[in-house]
Amino acid sequence: MIEQKGATILTRDELKIVHLVLNTDCNAWDRPNTPGSPGVCRFCYRERNRVFADPDTVRRVIDLIRHESAAQRIVFTGGDPLMPYDNHLEVALAHAVDRGFETNLHTNGLLLADRYSGLRQYVTLYSLAIDGPDATTADWFRGTGFFERFLSNVEMLVADQRRLAFNTFTTTESVRWLLQLGQQISNIAARTSVEYWLISQYRPIGRPNSRKSEIYGYDPATFVAAVDQVRGIVGNLEVFAQPTRAPDDPYPFRAWILADGTVTADLGSVAAPRNAVLGNMLSDGLEPLIRRAFALRDTQFPASNSNDHATPTEN
Repeated sequence: MIEQKGATILTRDELKIVHLVLNTDCNAWDRPNTPGSPGVCRFCYRERNRVFADPDTVRRVIDLIRHESAAQRIVFTGGDPLMPYDNHLEVALAHAVDRGFETNLHTNGLLLADRYSGLRQYVTLYSLAIDGPDATTADWFRGTGFFERFLSNVEMLVADQRRLAFNTFTTTESVRWLLQLGQQISNIAARTSVEYWLISQYRPIGRPNSRKSEIYGYDPATFVAAVDQVRGIVGNLEVFAQPTRAPDDPYPFRAWILADGTVTADLGSVAAPRNAVLGNMLSDGLEPLIRRAFALRDTQFPASNSNDHATPTEN
């Protein structure tokens, strides 16, 4: 920790990235399934409840993140932050940039073209979901027409020379096509800047489901081997892997802040039914709540490395 103008703040080593949730809704849940699909985004573990805030509250939340931490980036996530109602996304992005943050828009991209002109000047990085190298695979995960929209978004962003990142979930079947997807991402990286690729297995987090486990719960060693192969074809592109963890093997620490100021933390346990709710930063402060989360995590995983707090992973 360091002192700034008499206040204790979280260093970048402790909290490099903050995830700001403007809403937990997602339009992908309403898309038609492709033949053979178990249902759109069955890997998702978000609870479907709206987050209610007003523009002034969102600005106060961002101001407090700046005042009580040295975090360098805010990830705007959800659900999907591009839902077709006023969740104050443009206000939040503009204010975050004004306060010196990098901004990561984490989206499935289905509504990106609709809102692009109003937000492009405020977004540092566009993190797009893509789970397969063709419509057969990608639409199986996220609904009919998803892959076509993904390609359209990539062309739009590449033409505008935007910085990109990618987020991929895998199954027993789709992991076999990871090399082909890696080649596509490598080709995109040759045309515009690509910062990272996050590849994940299924995460039960306390809600085990036999159907999901059958689809997503394959051997983590197979997953790790597939990701290692991909690293060999994407050059210097940073690849993060999130294999399914054992109960005593914690996931990297992540802080999630709702637009109303509620602070939750991903403490890393697959046994937790949901993220721990720590309090509201507008009344309790951000720094004390995050330190409470660190203490809870250290209690759960006393042997875990404290440097895990800074692991740069997304959802």
